Amino acid sequence: MGLERSVEDQVAEFRYKAKITKGVADRTLRTWFAKGIKAPGLAQHAVVSELYLLYLPFWRFVAQGKAVACGYSEYTEQTGNVIRNIFEELIDEEFIWTECACDTGKYGIEKLWLDPGGEIPYVRGSVVSMEPGGSAVEASRRGREAVHGMIKNAVEKRIDTITLKKSFLIPKVFELVYAPVWIAHYEYKGGHFTAVVDGVKGEVLGGTAPINLTARTRMMILSLAAGGIMIGSSIAMLIHAGPYHLVEMFQIILLLLGIALCMAGYPAFREGKTFTASGTMQHISTLRPAVRIPKQLTDQEILNHESTVLQCPLCGEEVKQPWGEVVIPCKGCGHLLDITADTVKIVPYDLAKPDLLAMVAMKGVDPEYIPFWRFDVNFEVTDRLAGGDTSTGLPNIAGKRSYYICAADIPRYLAEPWEIDLTIRNPEIVEVMGGRDGEYRPIFINQSTARELTEFLYLRYETEKPGILQVLRYNFTVENSRIVYIPYYKEQASYIPGI
Repeated sequence: MGLERSVEDQVAEFRYKAKITKGVADRTLRTWFAKGIKAPGLAQHAVVSELYLLYLPFWRFVAQGKAVACGYSEYTEQTGNVIRNIFEELIDEEFIWTECACDTGKYGIEKLWLDPGGEIPYVRGSVVSMEPGGSAVEASRRGREAVHGMIKNAVEKRIDTITLKKSFLIPKVFELVYAPVWIAHYEYKGGHFTAVVDGVKGEVLGGTAPINLTARTRMMILSLAAGGIMIGSSIAMLIHAGPYHLVEMFQIILLLLGIALCMAGYPAFREGKTFTASGTMQHISTLRPAVRIPKQLTDQEILNHESTVLQCPLCGEEVKQPWGEVVIPCKGCGHLLDITADTVKIVPYDLAKPDLLAMVAMKGVDPEYIPFWRFDVNFEVTDRLAGGDTSTGLPNIAGKRSYYICAADIPRYLAEPWEIDLTIRNPEIVEVMGGRDGEYRPIFINQSTARELTEFLYLRYETEKPGILQVLRYNFTVENSRIVYIPYYKEQASYIPGI
């Protein structure tokens, strides 16, 4: 059990600063009391019995979604002609998934309403907060599934029939974020109600309030009357229908709108004397603490692990269990290690020597050694079809060759041209024995993520060729992988390759 529990404890925790004071929260509530169809005099006569600040925990998963989709959409003109529009979609966006990590009652908050930015490290005990519940491992899995669904929806927005679809997910951040809310319990004419105020922006997120029965009765009567008139008029027009199809369609729409008004009017009246505010949060009358549940290991997993201690396979240096997968140098022997929650593997690497031209041009300047994953792959294309395809002078990067994926924390708008350039050139790497002076960037992208980026690199390269890609079938195999540190010279805001 200790293996998964120790991994969970390493999830980064942050919180937003509360910017709304108790007095501001109270004034915000009074303003909210006077709006809408709430009971008259609520703002003057409501007695707030409790108003306290509480921090709610949320899981937040941030990932870069990448996808390539091709296909077509068809529609039929009045003349009977079928028009086909072909599409080629390229998605490369950041997606954010959040989920409340505690039990907020039957109708509590489900998602975080605040955008990333401005958080500070969370220190346990520094503020009053709900205890996060559930397994971080399972929350991360749900986040991945949700982001995959977001990518799928973004890809299929315009395309009815898809002929090619590949999607990839590059995890960026998985963390626990605490958001402040002011929770108010108040009384009005013997009734007990609840409201919730955002502790950052000062907006009412939701709650319950006594309703203005007179106003609601009027609304119900008006909606039923309007609905009845619309239903009666549409039925009369349908009985005496004319020869025009457009008029018949209008009559049917009028009938449906009348039925909808009647259906909405009566249930709203029948609900009672309590008004439920729409918003991110509703009915948070109870907040129950949850229990943190680590992911349970199966008997087979327990038998396969003699110890939860991870060690370097070469020197025996103990290494910490990471969240997910990381690639770091061993503190004992300096070799690169690919570390997961239960395995440690050696990663082979090369250190490229700057060529003579670069050293002469940048004399006196030490290079930065930027890590790249180099995959020896075989892209075997079995079928390709593109609309309006024309011959170009762009090199073909299919077949057997080495693909390069930047593994450092470099902005993608800089890294992607480097990757294309190195993949096309496939430069000969002159290895350096021993260390060299210069800055060595840490490895930010692990091997499994880089492998997905390799396939996306090829697909993106193909979609950027002239014409609209429709069909692309291929076999993709990776024969070998390693890290290559390539020298780059930094000059102001740009980088100059050293090979």
